[in-house]
Amino acid sequence: MNGAEWLVQSLVQRGVEYVFVLCGNGLQPFLEACHGSRLKIVDVRNEQAASYMADLWGRMTGRLGVVAVSSGPGHTNALTGLANAAWDGGPMLLLSGCSEWSTKGLDHFQELDQVGMVEPICKYASLVDRVDHLERKFSAALFHATAHRPGPVHLTIPMDVLRAECKAQIAGAPARVGQGPPPDGTVARQVVAKLHRATRPLIVAGSGVFYAGAGGLLQEFAELTSIPVLTQMWDRGDFPQAFPEYVGVASSEVNGAMSLFNEADVVLTVGARVDYRLGHGQPPVCRKGVEFIRIDADPAEVHRALQPALGMVADPYLALEEIISCARELEWHHGDWLVRVQAAREEFLQRWTDFGWEDGSPLPAIRLCREIKAVLDERDPVFLLDGGNIGRWAHMFLFDRHPAHWLTCGASGVVGWGLPGAIAAKLAHPDRPVLLLSGDGSAGFTVTEIQTALRFHTPYVAVIADDSAWGIVVDGQREDKRIASELGELRFDLVAKALGARGIYVDRPDMLRPAIEEALAMDTVTIIQVPVQQGGIARMASMLRD
Repeated sequence: MNGAEWLVQSLVQRGVEYVFVLCGNGLQPFLEACHGSRLKIVDVRNEQAASYMADLWGRMTGRLGVVAVSSGPGHTNALTGLANAAWDGGPMLLLSGCSEWSTKGLDHFQELDQVGMVEPICKYASLVDRVDHLERKFSAALFHATAHRPGPVHLTIPMDVLRAECKAQIAGAPARVGQGPPPDGTVARQVVAKLHRATRPLIVAGSGVFYAGAGGLLQEFAELTSIPVLTQMWDRGDFPQAFPEYVGVASSEVNGAMSLFNEADVVLTVGARVDYRLGHGQPPVCRKGVEFIRIDADPAEVHRALQPALGMVADPYLALEEIISCARELEWHHGDWLVRVQAAREEFLQRWTDFGWEDGSPLPAIRLCREIKAVLDERDPVFLLDGGNIGRWAHMFLFDRHPAHWLTCGASGVVGWGLPGAIAAKLAHPDRPVLLLSGDGSAGFTVTEIQTALRFHTPYVAVIADDSAWGIVVDGQREDKRIASELGELRFDLVAKALGARGIYVDRPDMLRPAIEEALAMDTVTIIQVPVQQGGIARMASMLRD
């Protein structure tokens, strides 16, 4: 067999089901090896879309997401998805083609230092310049993609290496995020003691909880101790249902519970970074002198950005098992603090109770989210969220969907991944309906991937909240100085029909829920365009005060 055939068979051996691709220079031997194999090709219209799909697959399943693209521009187009996996710690492999290595340095077609370009955002990146190096470098890449805090890796493989005879053995276990080290029992007792002594403790759960499958244990610990739990905004949650101690995402704009974050004296982070979303652990978001306890499978993460009062390098699942065992020996008295945090969240939401109920078009974004929530509660679909302003409204009103039930762009805040991402979500969960809520700016990035979804028979429903603008930017500009932020009208419903999908234009609130429910029951892609009012939460809150 040649190098390409070895690579394909090794990916299959490692449990990879799909590879998201766009053909081009350097990739033909790999595609030929895929033909007739168990590795299914999903080919797209833009490499950016393919990399988003691989990123989403890894973050949604905990298994390796694989994208394969051509050299040069194909490689550069895939970098946004690769960077997204780096920001969020998603297991992802980028395979990039390359002209023959024998002509390296002679300005062969699309010659570029592809490895040097991605090294800063990859856990491992290498050029395979000889076929007898393929096995070693492939194994190293998969190890780094799935070990500790997972992340993206890259291999550039020249065409002559893919065509060369390969005598390496095919072996290896399925590539998925592995279990981290066991906890230190002494440190676990110290964690419990510090939380027990605290007067106003908080827990922040990140994507590491999902990869460890530790959501159930974290819920059990919160119920035992009455400590409020927040999820890091845009991280992958792992709570299958809402529970009283879960008080929403860590964002003061969308969650009233965050108004008390700077009163916390001890903050336990589990598989979560202390970054801009938590004010870098500094005032005014955090109180001066707050003590952080950090649990993470990756040693580098425990001391990243700030020095914790206590750090535990351990798999979150194993760590929480040990911590719960210790916590059961004590009486916990944080109930009053929990009630305060819950009340702050509810008071925040109550301000909006009478707002945005008017009929007519364009709809208030808050009304759109209310209609969607009714569908989510009844149908429990895989829920994807792609957009700026509409994303903020959704985080506010659909917060109990955040754990385990939905996926967002991640910590990067990137937009445009939703339409291709819905394809990967449906492939990952073929027996569940998929519902995407997207902004119109986001949908414009990758709208032609609607046709890709039809080709691969991955039905989903996309609700596009159309304010004809880059909403967050418009919110920050004066009305007489709106610069490069207004998009104008684009009929996504008609574009969807032209691409072969269903397209619906909804301009009345009472039409939306029936349209979504009907579409979720159908075996095709449906795009539902909903004109919404311009204005984010801050702008509307100002109007509400007035």
